Amino acid sequence: MKPIFGAALLLFASAPTALAETCHEKFVRLLVHGNGADTPVKIHVTQEMKGGKPTTNYNHQIGPDHWMTEMIEPANASWTLVHDNTMYSSTDKGKSWQKVRTLDAAHSPEAVAKALQEDAKTARNAACGEDEVDGVAFDTVEADYTAFQGQYTYHNRYWVDRETGWIARATYKTVGPNFEMFTTQVIEKAPGLTLPTPE
Repeated sequence: MKPIFGAALLLFASAPTALAETCHEKFVRLLVHGNGADTPVKIHVTQEMKGGKPTTNYNHQIGPDHWMTEMIEPANASWTLVHDNTMYSSTDKGKSWQKVRTLDAAHSPEAVAKALQEDAKTARNAACGEDEVDGVAFDTVEADYTAFQGQYTYHNRYWVDRETGWIARATYKTVGPNFEMFTTQVIEKAPGLTLPTPE
């Protein structure tokens, strides 16, 4: 599940600022720390599985252990909610929730952060540049890395606001055994965000 959940959760470790970074160091910081854990976000996610139809959703995140996926396409797909170390599913667009399972230790925010730190040690081919999206200039940072004992390779690219350091957009190419996916995220701050808290 890491190709799906890891991409979202990486946006939530603490995000220290750094001065005089190399491009490689900047990529590692963005991979491991993302946008930080203090700001709720709304992420528009498009996932393109090779050989399959693209899917789109909104991922609403208060923190790494409280988030919800609201499906857009396919519209009849189940929604997912994680709260208090438990995963829930909804087939009625969030009106009611059924417990799916308790998450094991490998899915905890601490475990995900530790795994990202290990993955970052394999980062290579870092490249930095700039890009303009809708008239706004961004710094771009991208590189390759591997995970799961080399079973998966990733290429991440981040669009970073020059004034604030905020990751406003990110893409992830994931390649594994008989598996290839391209994910695009557009990330917005969502102050005041509230999410369900099933009993």
